[in-house]
Amino acid sequence: MPISVDQIFKEFKLTYSRPYKWNEKVDADFNGVYVISLSPNPKEASTIDEIDISKEAFNRWLKEAPDLEIDNIKVSNIEQVRSYLNKFWHKSENIIYIGESTSKTNPIQKRINQFYIHKVGQKGPHTGGYWIKLLSCLDDLYVYFAETSNPRETEFKMILRFAELISGKNIFQIKDLAASFPFANSKVDLFKKNTIKNHINSNKRTEKNDS
Repeated sequence: MPISVDQIFKEFKLTYSRPYKWNEKVDADFNGVYVISLSPNPKEASTIDEIDISKEAFNRWLKEAPDLEIDNIKVSNIEQVRSYLNKFWHKSENIIYIGESTSKTNPIQKRINQFYIHKVGQKGPHTGGYWIKLLSCLDDLYVYFAETSNPRETEFKMILRFAELISGKNIFQIKDLAASFPFANSKVDLFKKNTIKNHINSNKRTEKNDS
């Protein structure tokens, strides 16, 4: 059953923002958690059966990461990426990423802007959730956020609760818990098993702030 933005925030009694269209400047000079969704309405869930990959983003990725592999096979065409990432897509998925900002020097508005400007294949400033940057529907995504005093703990609990809701099971009953994370969450203490290798370039980082 699709999970609405309103539902996941209310699970933790959080007051959340209005929807911000992807690339829209966010006004949030504080720490907290944020959710990326397919829906412009927090109380409704928008879903798609499968994802498509942006040709432009794919070509940029290969340029940055020429040794990219999936299933131990060098990536040479966009279909390899599309078919592989669709294995992680929940057909009832509306919330595709849950993130947090906990640094005093990196509030939510800065962290989300780092996500906006991040280029797939580069080491920063926001490699977490980079699968989103490959989507052809990227410009149709929406960002919601909420202030909280314990962002990291709240993010962790929200992702685990999401896994329970989308699977219809208690976390202790889910065989592969990470597989029930939102699409673009590849880790939260637990790592989502995937066979993508060499997904970033070999250049040295200049920015220190990333997660």
